[in-house]
Amino acid sequence: MNQQLEKQVYAGVVCRCCRQAIPLPSIVLNMAAEIDADPSLRDTAQSRVFSLRCRACDKEMPYRVDEIVDFEGTPRPRVWSARRKSGHTVSGDGLSRAASA
Repeated sequence: MNQQLEKQVYAGVVCRCCRQAIPLPSIVLNMAAEIDADPSLRDTAQSRVFSLRCRACDKEMPYRVDEIVDFEGTPRPRVWSARRKSGHTVSGDGLSRAASA
């Protein structure tokens, strides 16, 4: 029963707020692969910026392409929380009402 387990690896960036790994969406992976494939784009790679929202602390920050690193394991699953909603609550009758402060 000796099975070799392959280590799973995913590309991501480190959250600037909570230091957790943020996995990259496919559009950013494609952009990074395009830069790696074309040597003429490497000079401008440091100026390529994208924004990602952390799955742990829910903060969105800008990141550069040169901040991409590989992480071992599987990415944290995305959790949709109620605090993402914009201060509106839904009453029992299905109508949306602004929260009173």
